[in-house]
Amino acid sequence: MQLTNGITKTDDWEQRANKVLSHFNYQSPDEIDIYDICWRHGVSVKPLSSEFLEPQIDFDAIKHLRAFSIPKPKARRGIIYISSELDAVEKKILLAEEFCHCYSHYASQLNLDKHSISKMENQAKRMAAYLLMPAIFLKQVYAAAVSEPVLISDIADHFVVTEEFASYRLELTHKHKVDGFALLKERLGSIEWFL
Repeated sequence: MQLTNGITKTDDWEQRANKVLSHFNYQSPDEIDIYDICWRHGVSVKPLSSEFLEPQIDFDAIKHLRAFSIPKPKARRGIIYISSELDAVEKKILLAEEFCHCYSHYASQLNLDKHSISKMENQAKRMAAYLLMPAIFLKQVYAAAVSEPVLISDIADHFVVTEEFASYRLELTHKHKVDGFALLKERLGSIEWFL
């Protein structure tokens, strides 16, 4: 979400994420359950192992991946395969990105050029950031920063994501690196550490 002349403006990927979230009644960011979102949208989640793969998939060709999805053409459904060796936060982020592929992309990346694949990956990551860190819950962070500084580690903990992912999401909104928020001279501002 961007503020332009006092008017709230969202991009297409934020609108898509908000549309997905509109079917749920989450009251806090830790309630966002990506497994439930997948299930309600008809996206299956399976372990990334040879015993669960579709017969046409060559396990040796994909076993190095942490996750991948197979969207169903024009259905906003599909199958996500995800490594069971990931920690819960990594799994949540990757699952959100793969869900966004199933929800927004209809083509298999196996048949696309590197530019198209890169574009699709960026779109899925962007939508996942809006999905796991919606603007409505970012307002809670801004409100808390009025009382005391809020650092990126606090924000990541609040949303149950990694600091890197939280930084990425905040850059989408603020158009620069954000390491936290604090009140200075009665104005809320972002903090950026210089090393």
